Amino acid sequence: MKRFKRTLHKATLLWLVASMIPVAYYFYQTSTAHEFLRQQVEKQGFQFLSYVSTRTNRTSTQIQQTFDELSRSALLYDYAEHPSEKLKHYLTSQWYLTSFNSKLFYQLRYLDKSGNENIRIDYTPDKEFPYVVPTAMLQSKGHRDYFHYAQQLKPGEEGAFGIDLEYEHQKPVIPYKPGLRLIFPIDAPKQRLGYFIANLDVLALIHNVTENSQNLSVDFVDKSGFYIISSDNHKLFGDLILERASFNLPAEQPDVWQAISDRPNRQGSIYTDNGLYVFQPFANALFANSGPMSIITHYSPQQLAQVYAARDRVIESDSVLIWFACGLFSVLWAQLWETYRQNKMDRTYAEFVMENGMAIALTDNRHKILRTNNQFSDLVGISSSRLSGQNLLYFQPTKETQAEMLNALEGLGEWQGEFVLKSPNGEMVVCQTSVKALKSKRNHVDFYVYSFADISAHHQAIMDLKEKSELDPTTSLWNKKKFDQNLEYYSRLKQRYPEQTDSCLAIIDIDSFKSINDHQGHAVGDEVIMFVAVQLKSLLRDTDFIARIGGDEFAVIVQHSDLKHAANLMNRIRISIASWPKHNVSISAGIALVSEDPQQTFSYADQALYRSKRKGKNCVSIHGIERLSLVESDSETQVNNP
Repeated sequence: MKRFKRTLHKATLLWLVASMIPVAYYFYQTSTAHEFLRQQVEKQGFQFLSYVSTRTNRTSTQIQQTFDELSRSALLYDYAEHPSEKLKHYLTSQWYLTSFNSKLFYQLRYLDKSGNENIRIDYTPDKEFPYVVPTAMLQSKGHRDYFHYAQQLKPGEEGAFGIDLEYEHQKPVIPYKPGLRLIFPIDAPKQRLGYFIANLDVLALIHNVTENSQNLSVDFVDKSGFYIISSDNHKLFGDLILERASFNLPAEQPDVWQAISDRPNRQGSIYTDNGLYVFQPFANALFANSGPMSIITHYSPQQLAQVYAARDRVIESDSVLIWFACGLFSVLWAQLWETYRQNKMDRTYAEFVMENGMAIALTDNRHKILRTNNQFSDLVGISSSRLSGQNLLYFQPTKETQAEMLNALEGLGEWQGEFVLKSPNGEMVVCQTSVKALKSKRNHVDFYVYSFADISAHHQAIMDLKEKSELDPTTSLWNKKKFDQNLEYYSRLKQRYPEQTDSCLAIIDIDSFKSINDHQGHAVGDEVIMFVAVQLKSLLRDTDFIARIGGDEFAVIVQHSDLKHAANLMNRIRISIASWPKHNVSISAGIALVSEDPQQTFSYADQALYRSKRKGKNCVSIHGIERLSLVESDSETQVNNP
C-alpha cells in the first residue's frame, strides 16, 4: 500500500507540471487558427472557381462541337438549296435526336433569307420529348434584332446573340425565358440561302454550370456588374428587365465591386461584414457578347463561423487529449520500474520457450509476430525478419477455428487444437497447436506463445481414407452414401435459397443388365459398367456430381440446369452409349428437379425412370412435364407424365 501511495503522489505532481503543455498549446493554436483557416477557405474558393471555370469551358466546348456538327451538316445545305419534304423530314429527325440527347438546346431552327421559319424543333423543360412545330405555327422573325444581327454575318462566320429574353408573337414569354442564340449563315457560292439558329436553354446551362455539392453561390457578372449567370435565378436579367435593374453587384456590394475594379483581369478576395468574397476573371467565346466577366463565390459569416467552430473544437479536443496523455505518461512513468521488471521476467520465459525443439512464435496481445524460431520459419517458408510484424491469424484461413481459439484465449488464457497454416505459395500445413497467454500482474495479456507440431502427413492420411470410403471401388465414382449426403445438401440449398438456379437429378439404369450378365458373363457386365462410367465422366461437366448407387444404377446431379438442358444432356449420353460397337448396350434415365425434400426428389426421378422402362427402354423421361417427347433409337414419340 505504501508503494502504491508513493507512486500515486509522484504521478500527481508530474501531471500538474505537465498540464502547462496543453494550456500553452490551446492559447497558441486559437490565436492563429482563424487567420490560417481564412487563408485556407480563400484557397478553396480559388480552387472552386477554377473548377467552375473549367466546367463552364468544357460545357461551352461541348455546345460548340454540337453546333458545328449541325450548322455544317451536308443535309442542311442540301435542304437549303433544294427544299423538299423528304429532306425536311431527314433534317427534322436529326435535330430531334440532337435536342433529346443534348438537353441544352431548347430550340433549333432554320430561317430562310427573309427571316421566315422553315423548320423548328422545341424542347422545353415542360416537355418530355422534343416537339416538331407544325408548318402552320411557324413564325416570321425578320423583324427581330437577332435576325438583323444575323444578316450582318459574313459567309462562314459564327455569331452569338444574347443573352436576351425570348419572345413569342412579338411578346416576351412569361415566366421569363432567357435565350442565347448561336447563329450560322447558310450560303451558296453566290447567294445567302438562310440561317441556322440554335437557342440555348440558358437556365439549364446556368444550372449545369453553378450546381455544386458544397452549396456555394456562383455569380458571373459583366463589366457593368449585372449578373449574367447566377446560382440565384432572382438576380438575373437586371440588364434586360427594368424592375430588376437594382440586382447588380455595384448596388448590392459596392466594396466587392470596388475590389474587382481595382484588380482587373486578376483573381483576389475581400473580407466584409457579409463574409468572404473570392473572385477571378473569366472569358469564353460562348458569352463573347457579354464581354469580359468575373466569377464570384461567397462564404457567409455563418459558414465561416462553422469552419472556425470546427477548428476550435478540434483544438479543444486535442488539448484535452494532450492533457490526458500527460496524465497517462505520468502514471506510466510511476509504474515504469514495476512494468520493466515484469516484462523482463516474461521475456526471459519467452526466450526459454523459443529455444526448445518445436516451431515457436511469440506475438503481442494483438497476435502480431514479435519473434519466431527457425523451425517456424521453415514451416511457413518465410524468414524470421519478414515474419516480424505480421498478424499470425492471417496464416489461419479458417475463420471458425480463429473464433474458437480467440474465445478460449479470452476466457481461459490458453488453447489447444488443429491450426492450419497457409504459406505464401498456397500450401496448407496442418499443425497440432498450443497457445498460451503471458499476463502481467495487472492480469493484462502482454504476449502469446504459439507452439506448432506438423501433423500434415497424418491429417492427409485420414483424409485419403475418408475419400476412399466414399468412392465406388469398381468405377471410382462416388458411392451411394456420398450421393445421399450430396442430394441432401442440394435440397438444403434449395430450401434456403429458393430463388437460385435450378439443379436436376437424373437416375440412370443399364437396360437388360441381368440378361447381359446371364448370357455374356460377369466379365462383360463389369466391362459394360466401366464403359457407362467412362461415358458419364467424359460427357458431363466437372461441376456435375456422378455416383454409382447400385449394381447397374447411376445417379447424376446436374448443377445450374433446367429440365430441358438436363434432358438434352442425358440424351447425348444415351446416344453415345447406344453407339458402342463392341456390345449392344442402352440406358434409360429419369429426370426430376431437385426440391427441398431429397426423398421426394429421388422418388420423382425414380418414377420417371420407371416410365422410361415401361415405354420401351433406351429413352429419357422427365417428371412433371405434361407432354414429353421421348428420344428413342427405335420407338415413336410418347407422352410421359409420372
